[in-house]
Amino acid sequence: MEFRCFVCGQLLVGISQREVTAFYPALLERKDELEMVIRAFFIDEVRLKFDSENYTFDVYVRKDGLVKLLDFNPWGAFTLPLLFTWEELQQNFNEDGNTVEFRIVESQCGVRPGLKTAVPYDYLDTSPGSGWDQFLRNANEELQQQISFDE
Repeated sequence: MEFRCFVCGQLLVGISQREVTAFYPALLERKDELEMVIRAFFIDEVRLKFDSENYTFDVYVRKDGLVKLLDFNPWGAFTLPLLFTWEELQQNFNEDGNTVEFRIVESQCGVRPGLKTAVPYDYLDTSPGSGWDQFLRNANEELQQQISFDE
């Protein structure tokens, strides 16, 4: 199962079920275990190795409890907060730096059928001038600047 993790001020403040358009009863049974392995993964594998203050990252937790990192996303902007709002996440950070709120769809009534979490169309369109094309050009410019700075 996939989860989105929210980091504010380099502290894990929220974890959300990634697929919010369905209810998975097995998640209720494993909620505490899942939170524990995701927290441990953040502490052991992400926190001290990723320098940004505020960001999100997505993980996949296998049935055997092994956690796999899927990707990183910016805090806010175009990243969906899924079962949270950005205000709630910021409030979690402001209230207590040790609080991690873990949200899953806990019943069929909690399903959010209209929330789409697919890849944005801009990422699929690779033609000149597309979002993906611009991203690659920006990444190449950044790389060239870093190379020239090192020389």
